[in-house]
Amino acid sequence: MSERFAIVVDGTACLTPELQREFDIRWLPLHVDIGSETFTANVDLSADEFYRRIAAPGVLTGTSQPNMGECRDVYDAIVAEGTKQLLVLVVATELSGTFSVASTTAQAMPGVTIEVIDTRSLAGGISLIATACARLRRSGGSFEQAVTLAQKLAGKIPIYAVADTLEYLKRSGRVSGAQALFGSMLKMKPILEVANGVVHPADRVRTREKAVQRMKELVEERVPEGARIHACTLHTNAPDRARDVADWVQERYHCVEHWIAEAGPVIGARAGPGVVGLCWYREEDAR
Repeated sequence: MSERFAIVVDGTACLTPELQREFDIRWLPLHVDIGSETFTANVDLSADEFYRRIAAPGVLTGTSQPNMGECRDVYDAIVAEGTKQLLVLVVATELSGTFSVASTTAQAMPGVTIEVIDTRSLAGGISLIATACARLRRSGGSFEQAVTLAQKLAGKIPIYAVADTLEYLKRSGRVSGAQALFGSMLKMKPILEVANGVVHPADRVRTREKAVQRMKELVEERVPEGARIHACTLHTNAPDRARDVADWVQERYHCVEHWIAEAGPVIGARAGPGVVGLCWYREEDAR
């Protein structure tokens, strides 16, 4: 029987509490800045509290990676349970320094095997890799097989998302101030794509409803109807829009796995409220 291993994700991941418990997935903390205050996402700052705090005009938000001490605390807690193999799935290096911190911390732990994977993704992309590895673990798969699977899926999970406003993306440096002003004046809704760790605009549409429809069309162009997929519908304080996308994807495709998740304060701080998105991979991509 294979030795049990732990699966750890960072704070950008989008998992429901039920999935987290079912698959025993652990977390690396990420931090959210609101004005002059700093919080740890999903520890002392819930999604509801985050959106309440940023509702006031002019509130500045930011994010920061865990420090080595926080990573070490997570690793030590897992090792104390008797687990000596850890698979750590983190946000793309272009978007955060978490990979460097998690890797450096791992090197300071002799006698423990810690594999840190740059998923080339974020949010639901990390989560889909985590659940794939967790199912493999549950079926008796080895740590080495899980590492191989994570490496295979890294960079292979498309993400499309419709943002309600460009303002937060401007603050995070993802778009210029001129682009944000232009988009606001024209009421443009950007459709963003995360591809191999890079966020870039896939299209811009004038209304929210048309933007969501255009996002669906982009997915349809890449995935034939009825395909077997694993998918996550994510949102930032937009559950009704997320349910619309979730209903559509489950009607059009054979969803081997699907869930809806609030993306949380870390993603919300960078993209703002009102985002709805979809990430997926085809079942054959994991074989």
